[in-house]
Amino acid sequence: MKKLYSVQYLRACAALLVLFAHAFSHQIGADDPVIIAAGRLGVILFFVISGFIMVYISGSGPFSAPVFLKRRAIRIVPLYWIFTSLAALLAALAPDLFQTTVFTWSHYLQSLAFIVHEAPERGGASPILSLGWTLNYEVYFYIVFAALAFLGLSARVYALTVFFVAMWLAGLLLAPSSPVLEFYLGVSPLAFVIGAWIGRRYLDGGFASEAGHVRLLALVAIAGVALVFVDDGTPLLKQIGFAGQVLWAASLLLLGLILEPKIRHLKLLEQLGDASYALYLSHIFVIGAVAYLAKRFVGYEHPATVFLVSLVSIVTACIASLVIHELVEKPVLRILNGRRKVKGAAHPHAATGNR
Repeated sequence: MKKLYSVQYLRACAALLVLFAHAFSHQIGADDPVIIAAGRLGVILFFVISGFIMVYISGSGPFSAPVFLKRRAIRIVPLYWIFTSLAALLAALAPDLFQTTVFTWSHYLQSLAFIVHEAPERGGASPILSLGWTLNYEVYFYIVFAALAFLGLSARVYALTVFFVAMWLAGLLLAPSSPVLEFYLGVSPLAFVIGAWIGRRYLDGGFASEAGHVRLLALVAIAGVALVFVDDGTPLLKQIGFAGQVLWAASLLLLGLILEPKIRHLKLLEQLGDASYALYLSHIFVIGAVAYLAKRFVGYEHPATVFLVSLVSIVTACIASLVIHELVEKPVLRILNGRRKVKGAAHPHAATGNR
């Protein structure tokens, strides 16, 4: 399977946006609109890329659902279990480190199994590793995608669209109070569907590289970012804000695929793209550790400290993710894939999931 450098770079971009949002929100709070927008844009970009990649790796005809799910499990489960277990251990042994995370065996085991449930004392459908909510959406999408494995590409994408649009409309009509129902009937899975449509078009022949298309997509991406900032939490503007996020993410992915033949090979971005899943899962621990050390040994008397600590957190998290990818993630994948050499080009992943 051909390695798409544009997709690798966009995965790095998505992870860095989430990293930026969490690094600065840890220092100044999560109410800043730029921080909120950065986090949302990063996550939705991950989702759109994931939808594209699932179509890209499964091909245009029917495929084996068990093999697909096995490969997805090998790809996302080991690292997720490692960091979920680390979060659980810290919550059990040092609960003062957390504001809302509480350890219970039920919470931990349901998190490991990607079972969407209400978090104890926190509210909302959140696993014990709070970042794992995006993985719950990934698994949800994988299961529905695998259930349609008997269909050809076009029929599969149409069926995905009908299913997830129906679920979203049901959520709008029912306005469920249950966090679990709210999760499954939310709008977020539509980002995977948009990625799937882009994947379908790419497999059907790709995209023409015309200057007019590039300029138009760039304008749509900018407009999408602008729409993100209209979201004030009310139902209508929340949907409009989500539409902006998807427009931005889809435009970037389309731009990347159109410009793929002209894109230069940038080693660092490629490596960060390869390590984006490790970066997504590990960065919150790095941010907490850097902030703790800064508070203990440096202090926060000077206003510039907040910026510097955030910057150090970002750089340290990137370095840590590259190390984790090389020393933990790749060896585990080699073992679980029968000790074959694992290449990023063979089965690229989305982060959160795809991250």
